[in-house]
Amino acid sequence: MTSSARPRLVALALLLVLAVVPVLAGATEVGADPSPPVARKVLVISVPGVTWADLQDHDLPALRAVLADSALAGLAPRSTRPRSGPGDAYLTLSAGSRAATVAGVDGQVLGLEEEASGSVAGDIFRRRTGEAADGAAVALAWPGLERANARQPYGTELGALADALGDGGASIAAIGNADGLDTVGESYERQVGLAAADGRGVVGGGGALDPELLVEDPSWPFGVRLDPKAVVGELDRAWATPGPGVVVVEASDLARALRYRPLVDDERYQRMWADALTATDDLVGRLLASVDLERDAVVVVAPYLQAGDRDLTAVALRPPGGAPGYLRSASTQRAGFLTLVDLAPTFLDQLGISRPESMEGRPGLVVRDPAPLERRIDHLVELNRSSRFREHLLTPTSLLAVVGGALVVAAAIAAHANAWSGRARRAIGVAARVVLAVLPASYLARLLPLEDLGEAGALATIAGLAVAVGAVASVAGRGRPRSRRPLIVVLALMALVLVIDVVTGSHLSLSAAFGYSATGNSRLYGISNYSYAQLAAATCLLAAWLALVVPGRRGVGAAMAAMGTTILVLGVPVWGSDVGGVLAFTPAAATFWFAVRGTRIRVRTLAVGAGATAVAIAVFGALDLARPVDDRGHLGRLLERIGDEGLDPLTSVVHRKLVANLEVSTGSVWVLAIPVGLLLWWFLRQHPDRPLARIVAGFPTLPAGLRALLVAAVLGSLLNDSGAIIG
Repeated sequence: MTSSARPRLVALALLLVLAVVPVLAGATEVGADPSPPVARKVLVISVPGVTWADLQDHDLPALRAVLADSALAGLAPRSTRPRSGPGDAYLTLSAGSRAATVAGVDGQVLGLEEEASGSVAGDIFRRRTGEAADGAAVALAWPGLERANARQPYGTELGALADALGDGGASIAAIGNADGLDTVGESYERQVGLAAADGRGVVGGGGALDPELLVEDPSWPFGVRLDPKAVVGELDRAWATPGPGVVVVEASDLARALRYRPLVDDERYQRMWADALTATDDLVGRLLASVDLERDAVVVVAPYLQAGDRDLTAVALRPPGGAPGYLRSASTQRAGFLTLVDLAPTFLDQLGISRPESMEGRPGLVVRDPAPLERRIDHLVELNRSSRFREHLLTPTSLLAVVGGALVVAAAIAAHANAWSGRARRAIGVAARVVLAVLPASYLARLLPLEDLGEAGALATIAGLAVAVGAVASVAGRGRPRSRRPLIVVLALMALVLVIDVVTGSHLSLSAAFGYSATGNSRLYGISNYSYAQLAAATCLLAAWLALVVPGRRGVGAAMAAMGTTILVLGVPVWGSDVGGVLAFTPAAATFWFAVRGTRIRVRTLAVGAGATAVAIAVFGALDLARPVDDRGHLGRLLERIGDEGLDPLTSVVHRKLVANLEVSTGSVWVLAIPVGLLLWWFLRQHPDRPLARIVAGFPTLPAGLRALLVAAVLGSLLNDSGAIIG
């Protein structure tokens, strides 16, 4: 072996160790129960609109009793919309994938012999579908619901839960009725029946959705409320069905209270909501009396909120025998968070029935924690608070960076064009570094209780940290008027903060302004799109600097080591798990390699870059597939679905990202940074004294870094769902 080859092999071995060790460790670090007990039956108690704050603010003894031995989580009630309503919530539950609805008609789930518009529901259903129904109820709007979902890029199969249960020898029933109208006419608000509908739109026997579940009470929303005796009687009948099964019982008084909110003042609504919670707690106590908690599983879930609310809702699983702690899933990769699509796989998992390939969600797993119920509820309330606060902080922090950057660029152009003094130019340089430092400061600020400071206080904290970073960086260049060290210090901090955070669990990224939040993002782990943009930019410029300051080939080697480390951080499943980032940054690294060595970009070099990208994706995909099924990130889950279903899941993902890309690219303040950057580029190239040429003369490796950065930005914008935010 030659002396020159040995270091390369050592470096390769080190990279493999760095990639594989965390993957192997990740299989055990989660702490989820490896083999949960199989339940005889699953009781799902739907409590629309309930958050963990409601458990703090109200005396609900029956709910607390079942929650004490349950695994808890904040639920992101997301369907094809950021926040679902009753129809798309229950359809998502029925499909295990994000579902769309047709508002106004989705609650028309009627018994076969129930009359509507002069006909019985069974006849109406047969006219609309051409099929005779053989169940207890039918979803009259089913053809329209199927069309609505066919237009969505999620490959959603409505009724997949009921079909999977049927194939597994189990049943499903729904009990509830949220009808109510304060005007003349009829109101059908029986969306809970959609949760139990099969792929034909037929709800099997054993449940009840009819008005016999209600009693008149003029003091309640719409003048009616649930009859708890009738509901419990229907549960007992459904529970007596032989074999395993799922019974979904909706606390429909809560659903009516949510719909009544726009019709009353806040004080009256709060009273009605409190009464509905008290009645629901009484109902829960009665329902649990029919359940064998040693053999049956209980799920308490709020599948949707009042329109306009953005809080996380409550979800809890009490498996047979109980298991206090938190819930997590492969979808969230975080204890204490679950998504709506995870519910159907969770029900199936509790019964030991395999999840259909069409289901996007993954089973909720118990992460045991012996902490008292109050402490766990308080923790989830704080997580929701942090998540909501991040949503409010994102725009002002973005404005701080974008507007600050625009002002610095304008000042820099004016200073150069008008020959301002050296002191003024140095001040502009300091300001530029402070603005750049806003990016890492937004993550470092999460070390502090920002929510307690308020929005203005949090923004001031981020700005103060940025000023401190800028001041420290300036010290690095003291005595050297044209030193690059201050800029390198800030860039290095940008990269290091993100790398260290990602490899230690992304704790700073959760609810950071440029990270992600459960109330605003569908992804809660790894590298966010904002983080990718920052890490890619910092790495490309740092690589150019390393290639300059480290002599000879060692400089290029050091630069490529930085590039390779970034690819690892982006791609390792338990770290960045960023498929789009790997697809965008691997070609950027290849571009840098060719550019810094003076190799012209030809078809062959493009093929090399594409091949390197394919190898990177294959390696990271294989590592993800090597993990337990319930721990896989979205690359592993995508490859798993491609293996089962062909290329349809891939085309669905591409379509979805393109749609989201266009929406975000036209609505984000970060889009304004693009013309600012182009203006600076034009000035540096076109000003009579050619400032860009002078910069390159003193920094000859800079063009290689800028080309790599351009590739990372363009591909990142195209391949991720944040669009021009990345560019």
